[in-house]
Amino acid sequence: MRRMLLLMTAGAIWAALMMTLFGVALAQGGADVCVSNKGETKVQKGDSTCSSGATSHAVATKDSSATSVGFDNKASATNGSDATSVGSDCTAKAHNGEHVTTC
Repeated sequence: MRRMLLLMTAGAIWAALMMTLFGVALAQGGADVCVSNKGETKVQKGDSTCSSGATSHAVATKDSSATSVGFDNKASATNGSDATSVGSDCTAKAHNGEHVTTC
C-alpha cells in the first residue's frame, strides 16, 4: 500500500514537472518541446525529439532528445542535450549540451 502511494505521488510530481516544462517552453515564444508518456507522443513541436516505453516518461526542450525505455523510467533534456534512461526505475537528466545515459 505504501509503495503504491509512493509511486502515485512520484507520478503526480513528474506530471507537474512535465506541464511546467511545457508551459515554460510556450511562454518563451517559439515552442520547441516534445513530451512522451507511456509510449505515446503527447506533444511534438519544434526540433526536439522524445520517446518512451509503456510505463515511462520523456520530455525534451530546446533542440534536445529524451528517450526513456524499460520499467517506470524518466528522461528529461534541455538546451541541446541528450538524455537516455534504460533499465528499471531510472532517471536521466541532461542540460546544456550534456549527453546522459542512466542504468
